Amino acid sequence: MLIFGIVIAMAAAITRGVTAGQKRTLTATRMAAIDAALVQFVSQQKRLPCPADGTKLSSAVDAGTEMRAAGACTGNQQNGVVPWRSLGLTENDATDGWDRRLTYRVGPSLAADNGMNMSWCDPAGTAGLGAAPNFCANPCTSTGCTSPSNFLAGRGLKVQNVAATVLMDPAASPHTGAAYVVISAGESGGGGYLNSGQLATSTVGDGTEEMKNYASLPYAGVATYYVDDSLYEVADANHFDDVVLRPSVLSVATKAGLGPRVH
Repeated sequence: MLIFGIVIAMAAAITRGVTAGQKRTLTATRMAAIDAALVQFVSQQKRLPCPADGTKLSSAVDAGTEMRAAGACTGNQQNGVVPWRSLGLTENDATDGWDRRLTYRVGPSLAADNGMNMSWCDPAGTAGLGAAPNFCANPCTSTGCTSPSNFLAGRGLKVQNVAATVLMDPAASPHTGAAYVVISAGESGGGGYLNSGQLATSTVGDGTEEMKNYASLPYAGVATYYVDDSLYEVADANHFDDVVLRPSVLSVATKAGLGPRVH
């Protein structure tokens, strides 16, 4: 009986591991689809969408639609999740493998009209920003073109890992801020919204750094730090199993056909 019990316990542990791996794979697949949908949105709208309100019930008429008014993201993006309806996706497409809505935050200036349009920026340019809503001087001359570096300065989100190493920084050259972050709360689940509009609690207890990714926290611009780490189930105070998508501003603009061009 003892041996039988040990075998059953080992089998259960293996099954849990396989299931967790499958859910992480599903999460990665859905994140890739969201990335493609966001690029398509940028290509058509020349900006990124604002987050949707994660506290909304699935049945709410405005569930999954971006919180945007007067050409800007409303409020401070607190409770923000991927705006699935605005992207032409289903709610299921915007949830992770553990059935929690994917958290979404975006650099506010990138969600403004023409906020992702770098097509009038010129790599040979030296000038600063043009007037809104173009940002890149339009039209520009050889001496008056906005450089990509000047466009990117201060745009996007700062990202660091659990060791406080900065991975992406819009304020420091070469200005590699993240255009947005899409976050799965991972297997532990803390801080992700359910389709009931309720915030999920962690099943294992999250570390201090992981708690910075909770969708319910206020948003404070580029001073808000999103931790990112490749490790899962780290058994210490920095426990971190979140999955974070964090493309740079330049990479998203380029994929959308709005990258810098020679004029």
